[in-house]
Amino acid sequence: MGHAAGCRPLRQPGCPSGNAGHYLISARNRFPDGTGILPSSLHFVVRSVLTLTRFQGLPAWISFALCAAPVLPLADTVTLNPSADTTLFETDPDNNMGATPSLVSGTTAGDFRQPFRSRAVMRFDVAGVMPAGAVITSATLKLTVVKIPSAPSNSEFGLHRMLVRWGEGNKNDKTGSQATTGESTWNSRMFLLPQWGAPGGKAGTDFATDTSSSTFVSGLGPYTFASSPNMVADVQFWLDNTNSNFGWILISQDESTASTARRFASREGGANAPALVIEYTAGQTQAQPPRLSPVSLLSNTVSFQFDVEPQRPYTVEFNNEMAATNWLTLTNIAAQPAPTNMTVSDSATASQRFYRVKTP
Repeated sequence: MGHAAGCRPLRQPGCPSGNAGHYLISARNRFPDGTGILPSSLHFVVRSVLTLTRFQGLPAWISFALCAAPVLPLADTVTLNPSADTTLFETDPDNNMGATPSLVSGTTAGDFRQPFRSRAVMRFDVAGVMPAGAVITSATLKLTVVKIPSAPSNSEFGLHRMLVRWGEGNKNDKTGSQATTGESTWNSRMFLLPQWGAPGGKAGTDFATDTSSSTFVSGLGPYTFASSPNMVADVQFWLDNTNSNFGWILISQDESTASTARRFASREGGANAPALVIEYTAGQTQAQPPRLSPVSLLSNTVSFQFDVEPQRPYTVEFNNEMAATNWLTLTNIAAQPAPTNMTVSDSATASQRFYRVKTP
């Protein structure tokens, strides 16, 4: 019998000499169109198909298909409390309220004059707890009203992304105490200088003009500032630009009306503290195609090796039909701390069998 094109005789370990113990092993590429798998930047397939034909007896086909499955992003959720928050309090414009257990936003009763305003600022350490390169898919802020005026006016409250740095401070009193150096007040973003573009902050200079999210606030209890494209963009920006993370400012959208003020629990407010719920995906880096070593056949045991990357799990599967969908697991390989080479063995009992190696 002559050798088929692309084939060469190989002497397998443990096989006797002579035609009865010789095998032909051909190595050739099989393209994805034969399997219905389309190539893409996220899905590559490396196939080495080895055909094992015995000169005598029934033919045995052992095919190896090494596949790296699509890199699927890993979805996760994280909840953050503020790393800093405080109130800008027009009633006492040089007071700081950085350690007070509540944040004030809205307007006072007015007493037959223009009502005094308050605005709250808060910042979240997004980059400190989230993986670099994560993609934000949702951002929701939960605030809890813990006190309302005796004759309240209800209003919409909006979040605006801060554009400048401010200092939380450490003053703890219902209306705050005289600020010291570096603490935020109604007049100054870091007492005594620099001051805000305008007392209480200026739109377009100290905070973004556009609202990131808003919600209507009335009585006591929790309120949710729903995720929006602007909210997602804000959090993504803070993750990617840590030094420009200045948080949000919370403003009543009706500061010309008296008694819209609400006290929201601050980060010192225990279980009612502000909570930023972030949903994100973090894709793993693309795996390299596993490198298959020459197959070995000893008696009825077939073995092959491949290199594994560190911190990446692998699954070796098999099936007797390439086009089948119900692949069975031969073995799972846990993530290894360092690059290494793994050996996989199986009993060559079927007339044909296909193997594939998958990794996330």
